[in-house]
Amino acid sequence: MDTTLTRRRKIRLGQLAVLIAAVSALEYLARSGLVDAITLAPPSEMFTAMVSLLVSGSILGDLVATTLSVFAAFLLATAVGIPIGWALWRWNALQQVLDPYLIAFYAMPVFALYPLFIAIFGLNRIPIVLIAFFMSIVAIVVNTANGFAKIRDVYHDVGRSLRLSRTQAFVHIYLPAAAPYIFTGLKLGFVYALIGVIASEFILANRGLGFQVAYDYKNFAMGQMYGDMLLVVIIAVCTGVVLTYVEDRLYRRSVSE
Repeated sequence: MDTTLTRRRKIRLGQLAVLIAAVSALEYLARSGLVDAITLAPPSEMFTAMVSLLVSGSILGDLVATTLSVFAAFLLATAVGIPIGWALWRWNALQQVLDPYLIAFYAMPVFALYPLFIAIFGLNRIPIVLIAFFMSIVAIVVNTANGFAKIRDVYHDVGRSLRLSRTQAFVHIYLPAAAPYIFTGLKLGFVYALIGVIASEFILANRGLGFQVAYDYKNFAMGQMYGDMLLVVIIAVCTGVVLTYVEDRLYRRSVSE
């Protein structure tokens, strides 16, 4: 146990050292004049600009709009993706039929559909949410199906020996056993939803973090633009760290069982 903790502590220290080195290198490049100031602002100035935007409240409306859109797309993808993933596992023939289409859909540039979404729903938040939804759902479907497929035979035997109904077996045996794999899909789905929303806001929105970055760039407000970008990066990194931590806990609990 102590060896494991020591190893994890070393990994965390190594990750921190890489982050400090990267930030220091960027600060040096920007301050030394090796990189043009318009191209790269020092990280310290990015941080100051981000804090100013948050304190003034000018960015809060955009932050709320982006957050609501991300969660709307992610929750919709979760509500649709997990049942589809379960169905693919439950009926193997259905999975074999849909596999080529899932692969093709996964490789398809979803942004190419935005003119269609605008024509149908208008220039509002719905096309943004739909693009993020379609970017998110495939990862959830595939990982959910894989998670159920990896359930060990002994769990099926336990369900049969206890004479559980399909619903009882799903709730008490299959879902907990597949949870680490399902959560991996949810983690990827959330990240894709975040990417989809922010990227869509560059071209489809009149508010949101992505829109604000594009707006500041077009108006040569470089300080505010870098502050917006740093906020997006911090949100993405913090979200990834939290989701990875939960995923690791679920995986370790699954292995110990």
